[in-house]
Amino acid sequence: MTANGNMRTLIEAAALEDADCEVWTAHRETEEAVCRLGVVERRSDVDSGTTAVTVWQDGAEGYAVRAMADSGDPALVATALAVGRALPERVPAPPAPGPAPVRSARPTSRPVLDDKTLEVVRRLSEGHPGLEIELRVRAERTTIGLHRAGGAPRGYDTGLFQLQARVTATAGGVGFVSHQLYGDCAAELLDRVASTDLPEVCDLAATLTGAPAAELDHDDVLVTGRVMVKLLSLVVPAFQLDTVVEGRSPLDGLIGRQVCAAGVDLIDDPGSKDNPLAAPWDDEGTPTRTTELVRDGMLCGFLGHRRSARLAGGEHHATGSGWRGAAGEMPRVQPSHLSLRPGPALGPGPLPGRRLLRVVQANGAHTSNGITGDFAIGANAILEYPDGTRRNAGNITLAGNVFDLLRRLEGHDGVVRTARSHTSFVASPGVWARGLTVGR
Repeated sequence: MTANGNMRTLIEAAALEDADCEVWTAHRETEEAVCRLGVVERRSDVDSGTTAVTVWQDGAEGYAVRAMADSGDPALVATALAVGRALPERVPAPPAPGPAPVRSARPTSRPVLDDKTLEVVRRLSEGHPGLEIELRVRAERTTIGLHRAGGAPRGYDTGLFQLQARVTATAGGVGFVSHQLYGDCAAELLDRVASTDLPEVCDLAATLTGAPAAELDHDDVLVTGRVMVKLLSLVVPAFQLDTVVEGRSPLDGLIGRQVCAAGVDLIDDPGSKDNPLAAPWDDEGTPTRTTELVRDGMLCGFLGHRRSARLAGGEHHATGSGWRGAAGEMPRVQPSHLSLRPGPALGPGPLPGRRLLRVVQANGAHTSNGITGDFAIGANAILEYPDGTRRNAGNITLAGNVFDLLRRLEGHDGVVRTARSHTSFVASPGVWARGLTVGR
């Protein structure tokens, strides 16, 4: 039976029990390979999928998930109904989604990890004496389907190519840098890796092999994009409506108030050209849209999904931000492609003649708190002097508060980096800020 046929089977099984039903499916094809020192060490090809059923009956909402794409087993409906009866909460069934939104005009790519692409990656990993390069590549192709009782089946496809570079330099010491890139075109991404990113990462790893400077003498601290995306990810929940209605967001009640430095925007843009997993609607069928969370430093909104919007007082609070996890868990609020965008007034760099401590990589969070924004992380850094000299600053501890950091931004370097968590991306340039504590 076809995927749409299986979804109809589940909806019909629910109708026999006088229940409303919604079926979500995902079919994923994942190709992966690891190349190190010019050798293809591992290669795999995996098909996986999920079918998730949500039912509403007599004011109860229940759900069931199976790790199988396009399942038509009515036992899923029976399980979801039993779960609903066991849960104490009673909620009305949400309105059925309207017609499927028009697809983006951007063509959907279906990246593959073919022999030609893998040979390019293998050559890039060759390195040379004193420099070990490991490249991990992944091509993902996903088909998403959604069918709600009373509506027509809908679906869309996504494709993503991901590369992680792990570079270790051993000339005189040990310097290690990890770097990740994402895109929907393997050829374009690998061209960028060869021409720009890999040479930069190799040079950075070589700098980190030097003996650490005796003193951390600096005027300014640059938190590079690789580190900033991790810090920004720490406070993303504060910008989510479910956190607000649960009373856990420190931003609750601050709409219209300044929460970032003037000139800073924080925008979730599912249709961004930099989002390889762009989707016309979220996993609940709500159309996705650009959401401004912060404009010119002022808080102007939150990300919401179906349930949090209802609790907040209306469907207009839903921003198409309800996304399931990798195992098909019930939708929760997540960004699609959240980017920190400092305005031109903040400037592209530090003042001339200043000594710069460039924090290039986070090695782990000693302490972090997503509610307060407090953090203390281990990191690698380098010192840059006005004459162009660069020195390894060694392992440092960077501490502060992410909300304070956002309010105290003084500049940015324009070099945007991205972090991924399943279908969510967080992007940020490197930033200069006051109020950070640096130590060893």
